[in-house]
Amino acid sequence: MRQSISRWPLAAALVALALAPNVSAQTDPSVGEAESPKDPSPEAYVERALDILQQFHMNRQEIDWDAVRRATKVLSAQAKTPRDTHAALRAAVVAMGDNHGYLYIPQPRQQASAPSGGGGNAAAPAMPEGEPLDGDIGYLMLPPLMTVGGNEDVGEQYRERLVGILQSLDSSARCGWVVDLRQNQGGNMWPMLNGLDALLGPGPFGYFVGVEGRVAWARGEDEISSGTGSESDTGEPQYALANADAPVAILFGPRTSSTGEMVAIALTGREHSRSFGGKSANYTTAVRPFELSDGAILGVTSSKVAYRDGTMIEGALVPEVAVDGDALEPALAWLNSECATN
Repeated sequence: MRQSISRWPLAAALVALALAPNVSAQTDPSVGEAESPKDPSPEAYVERALDILQQFHMNRQEIDWDAVRRATKVLSAQAKTPRDTHAALRAAVVAMGDNHGYLYIPQPRQQASAPSGGGGNAAAPAMPEGEPLDGDIGYLMLPPLMTVGGNEDVGEQYRERLVGILQSLDSSARCGWVVDLRQNQGGNMWPMLNGLDALLGPGPFGYFVGVEGRVAWARGEDEISSGTGSESDTGEPQYALANADAPVAILFGPRTSSTGEMVAIALTGREHSRSFGGKSANYTTAVRPFELSDGAILGVTSSKVAYRDGTMIEGALVPEVAVDGDALEPALAWLNSECATN
């Protein structure tokens, strides 16, 4: 059915703005730059943003673009600067018909760590955590990770931290691993997948699926990405673990969103894996970020997602073992039972 906002009332647009999230996931490995004058007029700024949406959005063939442009111009008619158009552009993002796109205004850069003795940023990005659990099990907690807006180097710090935790827990993980994604609400998926590299098994680990076809998440010579041009691995894992093939329990639930869901997807289908918890938050699409001339990031929902076996994902992820309470307890019980029989 052809979508249209040609009769979309101004009041409804403003309600949509109030409900629209400011930021969601960044599943593309890099931020694209929108070519436009450094200081464009508000009209030119809006046109360029809408051009990006029309070129890259996964629903672009179903959208009534004339109606979208008319409504956005009405909402931005009084704008004096590009910043004044942000509310109108957020309304246009909502009109795309998905729940995942965004217009994000980056905050001042945060440091991932601070020197001892104080003086650091109290809002430093969260990093992965891990600990050995009784029964020779390694526990990993992966928090969200936002790398747009001047935080690009935080992704490498996140990956290195995750690799270091896995290596330090390896000798204590004879019976398996727990990957806890229950608080992972989005960000950049690639430092997470590259940090987990040794646990993922052979690729591909999933697919982005758009109108032009599908693109695999696979190992290249240097990293896991969607840019290898192959549907199978062309490289080896970046590091080795003695217990890389041990069973993996995946924990997710209603706060697992976007990139957290992508990591769960990548681990699903791995040999000796099982998921526990509740339904995820239902942001199972890919977002491609573009930097506009004023530094704002336009996140365009560019494709759907499929499991490594090619099965398309529609809606929230559903765990193999539904758990009303703490999913960790049944996950540990499963890992211990697997260990006892092998």
